[in-house]
Amino acid sequence: MPSVSIIIPCYNHGHFLPEALDSVLAQTYADWEAIIVNDGSTDDTAAVAERHAAADARIRCIHQQNAGLSAARNAGIRAAGGEYLAFLDADDAWAPSFVDTCVQALVAHPAWAGVYTRALFVDEAGRALPMPGGQALNPVQTRRKLLRGGFAPVHAFLVRTAAVRKAGCFDESLTSVEDWDLWLRISARGDLAGLPQPLARYRLVSGSMSTAVERMHRNRLAVLAKHYGTPAGDPSTWAVEQRAAYAWAHRSAALQYIAQGQAEEGWGMLARAAAYWPLVLAEPETHYELACWDQPRGYRGQAASLDLERNAGLMLSGLDEFFAEGGAALAGVRSAAYGQARLALAMLADQSGRWGLARRHLLRALRCDARLATQPAVTRRFLKLCAGRRVAALLRRSAARLRPSTTVDGR
Repeated sequence: MPSVSIIIPCYNHGHFLPEALDSVLAQTYADWEAIIVNDGSTDDTAAVAERHAAADARIRCIHQQNAGLSAARNAGIRAAGGEYLAFLDADDAWAPSFVDTCVQALVAHPAWAGVYTRALFVDEAGRALPMPGGQALNPVQTRRKLLRGGFAPVHAFLVRTAAVRKAGCFDESLTSVEDWDLWLRISARGDLAGLPQPLARYRLVSGSMSTAVERMHRNRLAVLAKHYGTPAGDPSTWAVEQRAAYAWAHRSAALQYIAQGQAEEGWGMLARAAAYWPLVLAEPETHYELACWDQPRGYRGQAASLDLERNAGLMLSGLDEFFAEGGAALAGVRSAAYGQARLALAMLADQSGRWGLARRHLLRALRCDARLATQPAVTRRFLKLCAGRRVAALLRRSAARLRPSTTVDGR
């Protein structure tokens, strides 16, 4: 039997399927099987799948009535014979070294249940976008990050088949975030770890399931109810992990609403997040995302293209109104929230080369929350911005000259 089983569900994406299969055929790791699950497509998916299966014995097809994405993946899992599983949606693709890199990592770490890579975003035509996604985190960090929501596409993961089957496969009652639910269940039993290479290619398709805010939010809450129970009673009496998980779910919906221009719905959802766990407002990630609210995936964080003055105005006026209405319940996080908001703006201004603006935001961040001065990264940025470009460049050159030289063999 092949060591890796690649599950490719497809519903009316026959026009994308050849590109996904080409990326499978191009893998430097050859010991795989690909199982295409045609989930009741009405386009040419069946013909495309059968044509590729006839050309390569490692590819086979399952045809079923339309039952949804989770059911299609589960059909592939039941048919899989490999030690490892990977899930490639028909409109996505991999770099040639994806499977090889992931398998090598799992062989080197037999206690790990699975690994994931970072991702490159591509547009509908397959053109790479400038900003990659995902993070390479250790198992503890990965579990903590997963509690805040899904952060990598399903095809960025390669996992042990035994871990998936033990966790119970995909929940067919979910119509989105089903992969996040599975990774939460797997990471509760075993380790998932990140790899730094961006080896998954994630196609951004307009109108896809990942853009349906209300449906995604309903499914997030359904997942959390499975893991923590239905939210009831006073959140202040819950375990911290439960409070934080529900807060992050609402924060995710808030950011999606704001990104779609629905500011009122977004800030209202953020208020609900803070009601579960006020410290969500003190998280740097919250304010960085708010500062980049109008940048889509694949561009988010590209500082030079941001209208920083406009975004700062919208973000800070939103916080003013938010805390004016929040009352005493949010008073304890007000300073930290404004400090992190200004720090996010300072970082983006710095990255865009606008050091004067960055310096002003950073000084205001320190006035809002003096505790930021104890963070080494903030102190270094402050000293660099205050020193100015010429002095900073001289310091970098001096530091480079002081580094010990090395020969080719490292001596």
